[in-house]
Amino acid sequence: MHSSIGGELFQRHRQTTFAPERKNHVTVYKGETAVLTCAIRNLGPKTVAWRKVSEDFPISVGKMMYAPNDEMSIDYQQIGHVTHVNLVIKKTLPSHSGKYECQLISSEIQLHHVTLTVLKKRPVFKQSILLDGSVYLSPKQRLNLTCNATGSSRAPEFIDWFHDGNLIDERKVHWRNRAVIFNFKPEVPGRSLISQLTIEHVQPKDAGVYVCRSMTPSVNSGVDTTSITVHILNEKDHMKKREGGHTKVANELIKGDKNRTFKIRGCYHLVLLAIIFQIFS
Repeated sequence: MHSSIGGELFQRHRQTTFAPERKNHVTVYKGETAVLTCAIRNLGPKTVAWRKVSEDFPISVGKMMYAPNDEMSIDYQQIGHVTHVNLVIKKTLPSHSGKYECQLISSEIQLHHVTLTVLKKRPVFKQSILLDGSVYLSPKQRLNLTCNATGSSRAPEFIDWFHDGNLIDERKVHWRNRAVIFNFKPEVPGRSLISQLTIEHVQPKDAGVYVCRSMTPSVNSGVDTTSITVHILNEKDHMKKREGGHTKVANELIKGDKNRTFKIRGCYHLVLLAIIFQIFS
């Protein structure tokens, strides 16, 4: 009894099936290489074939192409119990678009479908770079600057920070234990790289022009820069602001007093004229 149950579990474990990590949609631009993946567990002696659903004849059977084709090939790899039989299409054309099926041929044919879309033209985007953050700070406050750099076709590879023309190096004595640069890409990968510069306990000498520079040297992309001027207010600036505020309030009070005095004097003259009129009438 136990051996029978064990045999059933073993057979179920060794069952030939498609691996769960499968892509059902592939999108490329004209001229790029498309890889349509198909992974099978416990393939054993069984055969895998690729076919375009709209065509009558297969593209490949096993590792071999059904007919000579310079544009297509099979990438066949065995990794543990999983066999990868991927269809590779080079220099794709819009005519390659359509639904393809990976056929697992055994006593019953199992199918895994992949839809390929070949776009005619890659959209053209302009590079851009934006810099935002605090502009006026008091000594010992925290400076936060954020630089968002966007590439024309991919995210920039590097973002550097400069202060008054000098590269900000977190290891240098002036910035050590105060400056932190954190680069990251958005959760949805795209063409943007974001860099955040944080400086703790700012000092008067931290004031000046901060420059953010993005680069993508691997594709000879241009260099983009943008800048922002940061002011660190000293005690005199605070005194001037306070004095300016006090002076404004004092002027308003004086102005109000003058208006009230004028109104009182006007009322006094009216009363006096009324008394004189009564005496002589």
